[in-house]
Amino acid sequence: MAMNTPQPHDPFEDEGLELLACGRDLATVWEQAGQSETDPHTAACAYCRQAVADLEHLRAAALPPAATPSVGVGLDSAAVVRRVMDAVRLELRPGRNLPLGEVDEDSWIYESVAARALRTAAQQVPGVLAGSCRITPPGSPTSPARGPVTVHLDLTVAYGLDLRATTRSVRESLARAAQDRLGLAVSELHVTVTDLHGPHDQSQEARQ
Repeated sequence: MAMNTPQPHDPFEDEGLELLACGRDLATVWEQAGQSETDPHTAACAYCRQAVADLEHLRAAALPPAATPSVGVGLDSAAVVRRVMDAVRLELRPGRNLPLGEVDEDSWIYESVAARALRTAAQQVPGVLAGSCRITPPGSPTSPARGPVTVHLDLTVAYGLDLRATTRSVRESLARAAQDRLGLAVSELHVTVTDLHGPHDQSQEARQ
């Protein structure tokens, strides 16, 4: 008789899950909030209702004011969830250990700390608002190796600016911050412009 061998559970498969106290996945609750039909569990669950309320506040910070309809009204909920969850995970989780210094050293820095420093450096460039910053070290998720890292940064740029010149300035600012402020060796640096914003968005961000 053939038997199926149970496969060991890989904890990294659940890395993207943010579970509420009721057991539901936060991203799923937020995605359902953008649908026209009300989910019965969400309507009755205090934890899910609070999560939807939090989405309203996070959505306002993640999108320009002109593009912030109420949840469920003309909103690309999946896109908002991806953008907000990226920011939430970066802020709440320390992330992987990234190597600092030379190959023979034993100095490390949390990914979240390095990402904040690089986002700050990117926003030194006029007209730039930094978003998700992902930093990947060599090696595997369970055994990061020492060596240059790969950086992926998403950003929005003020409408009317020269995108080529602006992204070039961002890359230069990131390279300086990685080397001079962090001592982080970078092998690849990928900058993606995900949106354009107006002057109002830039001034509002500066006040926060």
